Amino acid sequence: MQPRVIPGDFKENGVDKSYDEIFSLICKNIEVSIQKKRFVYFIDEHYVMDTTKGFRLENLTPAYDKILHSGLKQLKYPEQEITNDFCRSYNRVIDQLSILVQRILKKLEENGADCAKQKEWFMNLPDSPAKGFEEAIQRMLFLNQIFWQTDHRLTGLGAWDSFLYPYYEAELSAGLLTRQEALEILKDLYRTLHENYDYKSNVLMGDTGQIFVLGKSDEKGNYICNDLTYLFIEAMKEVQLSDPKCLLRVNQNTPRKLMELALESIVTGIGAPLLANDDVIIPNLLEFGISKEDAYEYTTSACWEPLIGGKSSSPNNMMVLNYLKPLDHLLKRDRLERIKTFDELINRYLLYLQGALNEIKRQLSSIRFPYNPFLSVFLYDCYENKKDVSWGGARYHHMGITSVAMGNLINSLLNIKELVFDTHQYTLYDVKQMVILDFEGKEEVRTQLKARSSQWGIDEENIISLANRITSFVSEEISDYRSYLGGSLKVGLSGSAYLDAAKEYGASFDGRRAGEPFIVHISNEDNDGFTEIISFASQLEYGKSRFNGNVVDFMVSPDFVQNNWDKFLDFLMLCIRKGFFEMQMNVVSSKTLIEARKHPEDFPNLIVRVWGFSAYFNDLPEDYKKVLIKRALRNEGAA
Repeated sequence: MQPRVIPGDFKENGVDKSYDEIFSLICKNIEVSIQKKRFVYFIDEHYVMDTTKGFRLENLTPAYDKILHSGLKQLKYPEQEITNDFCRSYNRVIDQLSILVQRILKKLEENGADCAKQKEWFMNLPDSPAKGFEEAIQRMLFLNQIFWQTDHRLTGLGAWDSFLYPYYEAELSAGLLTRQEALEILKDLYRTLHENYDYKSNVLMGDTGQIFVLGKSDEKGNYICNDLTYLFIEAMKEVQLSDPKCLLRVNQNTPRKLMELALESIVTGIGAPLLANDDVIIPNLLEFGISKEDAYEYTTSACWEPLIGGKSSSPNNMMVLNYLKPLDHLLKRDRLERIKTFDELINRYLLYLQGALNEIKRQLSSIRFPYNPFLSVFLYDCYENKKDVSWGGARYHHMGITSVAMGNLINSLLNIKELVFDTHQYTLYDVKQMVILDFEGKEEVRTQLKARSSQWGIDEENIISLANRITSFVSEEISDYRSYLGGSLKVGLSGSAYLDAAKEYGASFDGRRAGEPFIVHISNEDNDGFTEIISFASQLEYGKSRFNGNVVDFMVSPDFVQNNWDKFLDFLMLCIRKGFFEMQMNVVSSKTLIEARKHPEDFPNLIVRVWGFSAYFNDLPEDYKKVLIKRALRNEGAA
């Protein structure tokens, strides 16, 4: 459905409209729709900013708490503080939001007494702080819907258990709210955010970026959570919706009771919460230069990439590094007869990898973000600096790249080591010919390679050291990068393009045919023991700039978890102490997936984990279904 408002290209009588005017059009012209539900929430999909002509700032989490502690008007610059055009744009944004609030109030008036509570909430919004639990939620929902209305995609939700707890505790203590009532309110919150599910989805259905981040750690290693942390997970478990998602921050002192609740939610099939290990992530944020105050309050962007919510203009999914591509270039372009040892091969590979990284840095250096005073209102430091987010007003300006095919690369390199350099069964020219021709006429070799167990994910020093050598090289090579705002570059070992990027990519010497998917994140379905992949992941190095998402990805059968409940819970607690970076699970059987693929009408609500989000299985393209089924079969030893 085509949007009617196009910033930078919208004309009236031949005159281009400014951002201020376009934002005004949005607030004055979107259809205000009030339904008989607990919360007011609407998105006019016919009247949305079109930001496709510029590089939009997405994968961010705004400062939702800014709208809790004061009214909208208190966020404005006093007249004497207005010193530049940004200050004027900033104030005009708030004025236009106030106009939208008045339009909502008018609609609520028309709906009569049934909306008395909602009317009071919106009457308070221009001039007063939030006064109660439901009102605080309504304010953040109001802000959230405007982000979607203005085409801010993949907008994270952040730490709502922390933001809302003072309101919850006050009403609970005063006898104005019960725990069960709060649970029902949160279930309605989930249902509200699930609205417009198709519109909010980005590349795939369910890829919305809407993720709550729950729990945290303090500087002494204590685990910090509250009753709302539990209630958010309980509500998610009960409503059984694919979206919004949840990430649970954990450390070695996380209560077993909370971990058990998280596991109860995961095994329902919704695949959430994703677990993020503060004991590993926070030290790497500190090393990267994030302040201690901010590092301990990190959230994530759309899926798993850590960022500082409310203070960052740090899009974390800018480009994809394909680790196999430099090896492909080496085989096709280099004088292979000069490479006599495996170490020489690795050194040559790193030179080609350097070229790929230089190209990424070159492309990122050309990016400029569009003027965005609305986002600037809801990021800390823009007000203090009197700068738009596109001018560097926020606190952090780093950029992130994701990566794919590291597992395929490691398996290919180790196959070359054994079959070319150790046993001399083939030459590098043979390898070149096989991957170029997609193993045509060499099916026996491909069968031999496929029969070899995956080395990626095996707890062996030579495998881990090779992976760390390569990622250390990447970290060093990108250390000199600075964006136009002065931000650094970070990278991770997880990426959403493990299937899409592979479609246009040729064969690789791990037995993978051209176009077949890459290995998913940090995973190994060939491995019988879950503990080995965790031990492997805990020895990977995430320091310097290597913390932009590193997800251990499991496929687990429901029967296995249910039949080993206490042991599996013990395993999760041990995994935290071992030091994984992040972990997610698909708890679903191959039988269920196969039946759902054959008879989708019988499984309308089957939810699976994809990339770093959950989605309805029936909504997925066929190739994603095949990947999940194949992984489940391998995990169960049936393929």
